[in-house]
Amino acid sequence: MAWPSVGSDGIRATWLGLPELEAAALGPTAPDADLFVVPADWLPALAAGGRIRPLTPYLDQTPPEGWPDAWSPSFHEGITWGDDVYGLPFHDGPQLLFTRPSLLAEQGLQPPATWSELLAQAAALQERGVRAGTVLAGKPDGHNNVYDLVLHLRRFGGDLVDGNGRIVLDTAPMRTALAFLREVVTTLVSPTAAAMDSNASGDEFAGGRVGVTVNWAGYASLAAAGAVADDFACAVVPTHDDGSPTVTVNAFWVTCVSTACADPDRAWDYLRHATSAAMDLETTRAGASGARRSTWADADLLVAHPEHALFEQAHASSRPLPPVPELPALVGVLNTLVDEVVWHGEPVDPALATATAAVADLAPPLP
Repeated sequence: MAWPSVGSDGIRATWLGLPELEAAALGPTAPDADLFVVPADWLPALAAGGRIRPLTPYLDQTPPEGWPDAWSPSFHEGITWGDDVYGLPFHDGPQLLFTRPSLLAEQGLQPPATWSELLAQAAALQERGVRAGTVLAGKPDGHNNVYDLVLHLRRFGGDLVDGNGRIVLDTAPMRTALAFLREVVTTLVSPTAAAMDSNASGDEFAGGRVGVTVNWAGYASLAAAGAVADDFACAVVPTHDDGSPTVTVNAFWVTCVSTACADPDRAWDYLRHATSAAMDLETTRAGASGARRSTWADADLLVAHPEHALFEQAHASSRPLPPVPELPALVGVLNTLVDEVVWHGEPVDPALATATAAVADLAPPLP
């Protein structure tokens, strides 16, 4: 993403790919920048390493327009570490269910409401040779492969940390989630999905090669402009079979003020402006996904992007990854675990033992 600097001549931004951004943000040398635009998952590591400033004093004295109620409560866990807020939401798009209503109707199927229904419909489409049942992004890049794991880990009643805040991987829900994903991969997903990143998985649905899938809301625009444009709908993620909501993963981007910033007051003025209602809406019109409730309800925006009407409901059962400083390194461990067990069929016991040993050696990435 970017390292913006706030100068007298305006904003100067350095744009980096995600791996390069992670190396720069969490590497041994702090970037020379005033503002960071980074995944919220990195905030605890950046805060613990002294790379970013706590924003709580500014929020108390000169809060952004509508703070805090203008943002869904689901964001607040992701921008808070300890007793302080360290960033403001910039770009967001929750996980949603994508379906092909006409295709399903042709096969005598209804859009799924529960996970069991989704799997049954994907299996029916696969069995009849109509489309690949569903799609997962298997590329080992620490993105969709890890978020899919956590989604189903939570669906089966687990999480990455226990009640004492310790990272624990070898649990019954983790084993169930790994087995579930392995079953999906071997029965309902095209073999080419092993090399797909999240963008490619979005293309797979938009290109009409998939019947039903769960993916990020940002790909709704891609689908609406793709081969499925006349046969596309989205809804909130399927519920448990008992009708209770699935706890999804809230993965979003934030803007924060670096400790290297020589004029943090000026940087905060810019941040307040960039996260205002008007600018959040403009961010969305420019192709990102705004994070404010007012954006999600904007009548003009909903004409072109009706999926935003689902965001409030989607966020009601959405949570970020656990806010621990070791999270960037933990994602690397999970990336390997998913790749080995889910996509390459390695036995779960040795893979989990290796992951557990790796977790025991984790440390925050910054000195």
